[in-house]
Parts: sequence; structure tokens; C-alpha cells
Amino acid sequence: MESKSDLTEGPILSKLIKLSMPIVGTIFVQMAYNLTDVIWLGRSGSVPVTAVTTAGFFMWLLASIFYCTKSGTETLVAQSVGKKDFKMARLVAENALALSLYASLIANLLVLVFSGYLLQFFTLDTEVMSTAVSYLRIVSFGMLFAVVNPVLSSVYIGFGDSKTPFMLSSVGLVINMILDPALIFGFLFIPPLGADGAAIATVFANVLVFLLFVFAFHSPRSVLPGLRFFAPLKSAVLKKVLKIGAPVSVHQISFCLFSMFLGRLVSVYGTIPLGVQNIGASIEALSWNTAIGFSSALGAFTGQNYGAGKHERIRNGYFVIASLSITLGLVATVAFLFFGEEIFSLFSQEEEMITIGATYLKILAVSQIFMCIEITSAGGFYGLGKTTIPSAVSVIFTGMRIPAALAVITYTSFSYEGIWWCVSISSVFKGIIVAHLYCLMLRKLSKQ
Repeated sequence: MESKSDLTEGPILSKLIKLSMPIVGTIFVQMAYNLTDVIWLGRSGSVPVTAVTTAGFFMWLLASIFYCTKSGTETLVAQSVGKKDFKMARLVAENALALSLYASLIANLLVLVFSGYLLQFFTLDTEVMSTAVSYLRIVSFGMLFAVVNPVLSSVYIGFGDSKTPFMLSSVGLVINMILDPALIFGFLFIPPLGADGAAIATVFANVLVFLLFVFAFHSPRSVLPGLRFFAPLKSAVLKKVLKIGAPVSVHQISFCLFSMFLGRLVSVYGTIPLGVQNIGASIEALSWNTAIGFSSALGAFTGQNYGAGKHERIRNGYFVIASLSITLGLVATVAFLFFGEEIFSLFSQEEEMITIGATYLKILAVSQIFMCIEITSAGGFYGLGKTTIPSAVSVIFTGMRIPAALAVITYTSFSYEGIWWCVSISSVFKGIIVAHLYCLMLRKLSKQ
């Protein structure tokens, strides 16, 4: 068996670009599922779009939990491929996949039963609450596929094949884009279903992508032909996956929970500010998720080269990706500063929401470069299997947003704008610290 793409040899820039672009594309496709819902529902008013984006917090939370298996799989598969140990790569993939499937079935049931109680966390109007509960219950049926598909994708990325996940995810996006307007507004014999229609379209698309992955892994051209989806669990392998993936999962979970708490603070000021924050987060995800794509590519690149013992190549790869990430952050900064209203008008027709949304984007523009460099540097740590360091920094500084926001809205004249400034400033600190720590790690590697 051969690696789909040997990242330990050849020109670094072209290898990283070739690997990262489909990863970025895949993440954009996954993000576009939600953006498609937001764009169509935004034309129906603030109630359905606020309901769906608020319910989305809990889908984000569950995806964060399963980052544990995704991150651990990607790192260990890449390192195994670098060592040419394809037997270990298979063991890691099969155990991580089986664990994800079993755990997601339990999570699916819990969300289905407790949707109403979960959404009581926010201060929502009766109509928004009713819509959000219905949406969350429907979309929970596709949760198993939504959290397992990224794990399947990480196996391919660990092998250096980022094109296959991109192609399969793109099929799901096309289906979702077709079904969304038809189910939301009605078409022919289909009645208008509103937010419920958006949920059904998302579930159908996730199921389809999963089935395509099943077919791909049972193809002779697969990176791991005949991969078993319900293999017997091996504690030694799972321990390795969880050791690497757990800090990343804790980081993602805490980030989601802190964001939910900030959303609760903002919800006190009404439906529109909360809707702005939720939509604004989806817009910022354009730069955020692109940076995650660069980070994932760097993680696979670093993992393979770390397994092969090529430390100088790891250092050079980081600075290539860091340059791309800084450029991305600069583009986002300019767009948010000068084109905030134009961007927000794509997601809402309400004048007040567009005006407040432009303010949100200007505040977040301050941190875009630092946010991108933090995410990229974290990918380097992940490739080395050193996931605790960037995760700890992120948890600490993201957590500090809560007391800072409470202090700002209590002791100053700021309202929800003060909460957004706390978010932006903390991202600046995180970017500086994580990048500095990774450079120290690279210096340590170069001496070995």
C-alpha cells in the first residue's frame, strides 16, 4: 500500500497548496450547508434565522465532542504513513470510526429527547423557541452522519489525499442547495416547511455523503480498501487516539460553551443582536474555516515528516502555511472593515440587522490576522501530537471572555458591542502566544 501523497519529499509550497486547497474546499462545503440555510431563511425574517443559528450551537457542541476522534485519527494516520506503518494506520482509522459511530448514536438520542430543555439556556421569544426546538429535533436524525463524515475525511487527509473528501462533500452541498429553497418555500407538491425544511435538507445531504464515503472505502482505489466500520475496539489504539484528540476536543467544547454563554448575554438585548452575532459568526467562519483548512494541511504535512524524522522540513512547511494564513487574515480584515454592510445584506433584508451587523464585523476585523495565525500554529502542534499546549492557551483566553464581558456590560456604557470587543481582543492575545510557543517548539526540534 502506498500513501496517496508522500508529503516527506518534493517542493514544500506546491505540496502544501495541493493538499490544503481541497481541505479548505471541503470545510467551505461543510460550512456552506449552514450558510445556505441562513441565506434562504434570512429572507423569511429574523425569527427563523435566529432560531436555526441558535439551535446550531448545539450541533456545534456535538461536533466539538467528536473532534477528539477526528483530530487523533488525522495525526496518528499521518505519522503512521510517514513511518510506512500502514497496519497501524488501519487500526487507528477503524477504532476511531467505530467509537464515533457508537457514541454518536447515544448523542443523537439525547438531543432528540432533550432539545427543548437545551434551548432554554437562551433567552428566546416563544416563536423563536418553538421554531428552534423543531429544527433541532429534525436535524438530530442526521447527527450520526454529520459527526462521522469528518472522521472519514481525516483518514484520507492523513494519507495526503484531500481531493476525495472534497469531491464527496461537494455532492452533498449541491443536493442541499437544491433541496433548501424547495423545502423552505415549497415547490410543486411540496408545502412550505420553513426552518423544518432546512433541517430535512441538511439531514438528507449528510446521509448521502456518508453513503458515498462507504462506497469509496470499499473501492479498490481507496487509501484503506475494505475499511471496517464496526471493528472490535482495541484499548491500546483508542488510548493513543484519545491522548492526542482529547485536548483538541476540550478546546473545541469549551470554545462552543463560552460562545453559547456570550450568546446568552447578547440575547438579553433582543432577537436582532443575537441574530447578528449568530449570522456574524457564520460570516467570520469564512476566514476561520479557511485557516482551519491550512491548519489541517499543516497537521498532515507535519505528521508525515515527523514520522519520517525530517524536522527541518517541518519548520519550512510552517512558515509557508503561516504566510498564506496571514494573507488570508489581511483580506478578511479589509473586507470586514470596509464592506460590512454589503456582506451582511446577503444574509438579511432588515435594515437594523444590517447596520448592527456591520458594526460586529468591524470589531472582529481587528483580530482576523491573529485568529488565522493561532489556528495555523495549532495545526503544527497537532501534527507533532502536542495538542495540549495550543488547546490550553485557547481555553484560558477564550474563558476570560466571560468575566471580561460581564465587567464591560456592568461597569461601562457598552452593551452587546462591549461583548464583541472582548471576543476580538482575546483572539489577538491567543494568536500572539500560540505562534510564539510553536516557534519555540520548532527551535527545540531543530536542535534534535
